[in-house]
Amino acid sequence: MIRPIELSLATSPARRFTRFIGVALGGGRGKTTAVARLERVDEEGERPRVRLAEARLRHGHRGSGEEGGEGGGDPLFRDEVLVAYLQRWTSDDTVVAIDAPLTLPPCIRCPLACPGVQACTVPVVAWMRRHAPALHAARRSDPGKPAVTPYTQRAVDVLLTHVGLSPRESLGQGMGPLAARAAYLRRVLSPLLRLHENLIEVHPPATVTRLFGAEVERRHRRSDSEQAWELRKRMLTALDSCLAFDFVWPEVVVRSPHVFDAVIAGLTAFLWAHQAWQGPLDLQPAQPAVASESVTPDPLRAAIAGLEDRWLEDGWIWVPPAPGGGRV
Repeated sequence: MIRPIELSLATSPARRFTRFIGVALGGGRGKTTAVARLERVDEEGERPRVRLAEARLRHGHRGSGEEGGEGGGDPLFRDEVLVAYLQRWTSDDTVVAIDAPLTLPPCIRCPLACPGVQACTVPVVAWMRRHAPALHAARRSDPGKPAVTPYTQRAVDVLLTHVGLSPRESLGQGMGPLAARAAYLRRVLSPLLRLHENLIEVHPPATVTRLFGAEVERRHRRSDSEQAWELRKRMLTALDSCLAFDFVWPEVVVRSPHVFDAVIAGLTAFLWAHQAWQGPLDLQPAQPAVASESVTPDPLRAAIAGLEDRWLEDGWIWVPPAPGGGRV
C-alpha cells in the first residue's frame, strides 16, 4: 500500500527557484528523451507545491501540457530541439535536473601521466582505493572483481551503491553514449547552466526508492503494463501534497517510463531546492542517541568525511536524504 507522503518543505528555501525542469535523457535520436516542466505555486497559508505544466516525449502529443511551438519542424528532443527548449525556459529562477552523468570518471578527465590505479595519487582516486573495499564488502558477488575502476566509476557511484540506491555506473555498460551526450549538452549550454548551481544530476530510481521503497521501484519498472501504470498513478497520488497536475493528463505520465522519470527528475529538483540538500551528508542516517560498542561502525561516515569537498568536481547524484536524517 502506498500512503500519502508529507514532505517537510521550507516556505523560504535556501535555493530560490520557481521553475524546475526534469530531463530523462535518451540517445541522440531523441526517441526516448522526455522533459517535464514544473512551476512553483505559492498560495497564502498553504505549503509550497509545484504544478506540472508540461510533460512529454515529443511536441504535439495531446494531453502533454502547454504547447509553445518551440519544437520547430522536429517533434522529438534531438540535440538542437532539446538545447532550444532549455534555452527558452531557463531563467534566473530555473533549475534543470538531468538523469545522466554530468561529469566523467576521474581517470577519463585526468591529464597526468598514468602510473596505474594502485599507484595513483590523484586525491579522489586515492579515496576510492582506500574506502571502496569496506563500502562494497557486503555487496560484492564476485570477490575477484576490482573494488574500484575509476575509469568507469566516480565517488558518488561507490557511495550510492553502499546505501542500496543502485546507481548506474557512470561509464558502465550502455552508459557511454548517454554520458557523452550529457557532456555535450553541459558544454553547449554553458554558462547558462552551471553544475551544482542551476544544473543538477539526478537518478529517478533513487528518488523513488527513497520516497516509496525499493520494492515499489522494482515493481513499477518490471513491466510496461496496466499494473505498472496503476502503480505509478498511485505514487503520483501519494505526492498530492506537493505535486499538482495542470494541462497534463496523468495517463500521459504513467504510461511512459521516460515521461514518468522526467517528472520525478523535476520533482527531485524541487525537493533539492526546498529541503536544502547538502550532498554526501544526505546519505547519512541520523546518528543514534547512544552508540553501542558492540555495533560495527558503518564505513559510510568515515568515507564521507574523507571525501571532503572533492565531490564538487568529481560529480554528485542528488537524492533525497536518508530516512531518519531529518529532512524527508
